[in-house]
Amino acid sequence: MRSIIVTSTKPYTGKSGIAVALTRILADRGYDVGYFKPYGTMPVTVDGVTTDEDALYVNQVLERPSPLDAVCPVVRTQAFIERMLAGEAADTHPAVLDAFDRCSAGRDVMVVEGPTEPAQGTCAGLSLGDIGPLLSAPVLLVDRPRPTDLPEDALWMAHYLGEQLCGVILNGIHESRLPVARERIVPFLESRGVPMLGVIPFDPALGSVTVREIVDALDAVVITAEDRLQDTVEAFMVGAMGQEKALRFFRRKANKAVITGGDRADVQLAALETSTRAIVLTGNLRPDPFVIARAEDLGVPMLLVDTDTLTAVERMEALLGRVHLHDPLKAARIRRMLEEHCDLERLLSAIGL
Repeated sequence: MRSIIVTSTKPYTGKSGIAVALTRILADRGYDVGYFKPYGTMPVTVDGVTTDEDALYVNQVLERPSPLDAVCPVVRTQAFIERMLAGEAADTHPAVLDAFDRCSAGRDVMVVEGPTEPAQGTCAGLSLGDIGPLLSAPVLLVDRPRPTDLPEDALWMAHYLGEQLCGVILNGIHESRLPVARERIVPFLESRGVPMLGVIPFDPALGSVTVREIVDALDAVVITAEDRLQDTVEAFMVGAMGQEKALRFFRRKANKAVITGGDRADVQLAALETSTRAIVLTGNLRPDPFVIARAEDLGVPMLLVDTDTLTAVERMEALLGRVHLHDPLKAARIRRMLEEHCDLERLLSAIGL
């Protein structure tokens, strides 16, 4: 049985999507493939079992799902945090090894979703430095270098992992940065001994969410255009300036949600003059009736929330930063991009397949 750990240098690199795509590629090649996530950070309880939200979904779509209580044996619930800080948490390694054995029984290959960043799971003894040796598996690293940075995260991780690293994928690279990534960053890293497997372009549709998902995440009240909640939002902008500046600002992005105070009619009207899919009104302040009528005419949902702007922004960042794996179309899109832009044969060879 072979295994591979898919991990990343930082949050929002697309690690989970690549892990899911890899399970489906391997399954279609005839392998009995399983999925395992040692340490989860998005707790959800199903039939009395607490597991990780993404792990639950990925496991459900496998041809042969693993036991629900084993697919993610350690979950960072509030109770777990309290036990850890009180010094009462038990050694996690025996539970992880037992769960991994149960999930991998009879499999040809296991795709293990590792930490979002190197330090994640350290307090629980389940950081990348712990999981790699514990499961004796090679590591696939997913990175998304910032436009103004050198690729220091990937280089540091390559030094840290040594021979355990089987390859690096640069993911979510904007079109304007693709030549730099392919012609300069990849050769630079390869010259330092880092095995590079591909560069995947940025696809705004992958990080998009529906207006309904925003309503649920912000616990919002829908004021207008309730029939447009299935429209997709690809970005968000915060409106805190005058109307003239706001108009120029909002024209920079299409298919967006605008977050602004409920009493800022000038900003709301400016947003409605551009490609806006929803307006989030903070402070539990209802907008002017004229603005409501205009939004209804244009079919733009206005969402009233009782949080302040900063809290709304934080929730939107978390929502739009994740690739929503539960959407079959997005999962298929990620797989197609992985197949088109990465050297999968080199990857499979590196893990012995």
